[in-house]
Amino acid sequence: MKLIRIQRYLSEQGLASRREAASWIAAGYISLNGQKVTDTGAKMVLGADTLKIDKKASAAPKYYFLFNKPLGIVTVNAQKGEREIKDIVKLPKGVVPVGRLDKDTGGLIFLTNDGVAARRIMDPAFYHEKEYEVTLYKPVSDKALLTLEQGVYILGQKTRPAKTKRLSGYKFLLTITEGKNRQVRRMCEAIGCPVRLLLRKRILNFHLGQLCPGQLKELSNNEKTVLFKTLGIDR
Repeated sequence: MKLIRIQRYLSEQGLASRREAASWIAAGYISLNGQKVTDTGAKMVLGADTLKIDKKASAAPKYYFLFNKPLGIVTVNAQKGEREIKDIVKLPKGVVPVGRLDKDTGGLIFLTNDGVAARRIMDPAFYHEKEYEVTLYKPVSDKALLTLEQGVYILGQKTRPAKTKRLSGYKFLLTITEGKNRQVRRMCEAIGCPVRLLLRKRILNFHLGQLCPGQLKELSNNEKTVLFKTLGIDR
């Protein structure tokens, strides 16, 4: 008999983030074997218990934003003397960043209160592309770029095949489909080319474009349709 927290189960099934699941429980939207669940610490028996979600749980408005994170701010959990995204832009309640960008990395990041979309964007199992503009301290050779494309060892594992496109002697685009801790910087260090400047230019089919540092853009209805189709979400 395997017990699992309800929030964890909903998160792993891609139905909600853990925070979102906790809010559903608090609102009385979750039933276990016909009984409403009110304890956010409640567990279920995997494969035996029956869990139901009230339709009202998905009735709350969902927000989807693109944001150009400036250099020098953290994504979340700012420490003393630091600023984070929520300190420089006003967001609807419950909207949070999807994944993280390092303090010294700028560029595109999604913000949403849709736990399902957030999980599918972040989960490496879906092989979604993220493209970075990488500027180095020294010129990079074609051989080094080929090595990045084939995969390098970081954190004890070989990275997946990647795509590169040279922009100049010191600059290139790198497209990856996973998101290990400081992955792009570690990959470049592995070929002996430390990063001078790192900007994320694209996530999925969404480009940074003319979005200025610190600027927030809500997705249009057409853009949301593209997002849901790309993520395989029925909305």
